[in-house]
Amino acid sequence: LIEIKKTMKTKIQLPFYASIVILFFTVGCMMFKGGFSFGSQENYFQTALYSSGLPIKIANTGPWEMGETFLAKSGGKIKSINIKNPELGVKRITIWDTETRLPIATYSLKIENIKDYHKIFVDFPLVQGKIYTLSFNTVSYYYHELNFKKLPLSDEHFTLISTNYKQGHWQQFPEFSTDNIIHGFIDIDFEWAMN
Repeated sequence: LIEIKKTMKTKIQLPFYASIVILFFTVGCMMFKGGFSFGSQENYFQTALYSSGLPIKIANTGPWEMGETFLAKSGGKIKSINIKNPELGVKRITIWDTETRLPIATYSLKIENIKDYHKIFVDFPLVQGKIYTLSFNTVSYYYHELNFKKLPLSDEHFTLISTNYKQGHWQQFPEFSTDNIIHGFIDIDFEWAMN
C-alpha cells in the first residue's frame, strides 16, 4: 500500500513538471516571435566571410596600424574584439569612423600567447549603413592571402570592404588598403536581433 502511494505521488508530480516544461517552451517561442531573440557569431569575419583554413603567414615589418574596414549592413552589437598576434604584450585597438577618420572608441588588450585569439568584451553598438574601420598597432602580425577571392566580401550583415594599414607606432587612421590580404587577424563577436 505504501509503494502504491509513492507511485501515485510520482504520477501526480510528473504532469506538473511536464506543464512547466511546456510553459517554458511556449514563452520561449513567444519571445522569439516577439523579436527578443538574438543571433550571434564568434570571429564573424573569419567564419562568415572568408575561410579559416587559409595558410597562416607571419610578418615582422612594423610598426603598423592595421585592421579591416567594413560596412554594417544591419544593426547589432560588437560583443567582443578578438586578436590573434605573434607579438606578446598590450595592443591598442581603435574603432574608427571611416568617413571622418576619427576614433570612436579605443581599447587595450593584452596578448599572453601567440596561438589563441584574445578577447576584449566591448558591447559596441553598430549603426546600420555606417562604415567602420577596426585597427590595432603592432610590429609583428599574422596574415592570410586571399588567393582565389578578393575584397569586398559580403553577407546579410556586413560587407568587408578592405584590410587597411599605415606605418607608425602612434594611433592613426590606417588609410592605405588592399583587397587580397587579411592583415592582422583582428575580428569581432557579433550579435544581432532576429525578427
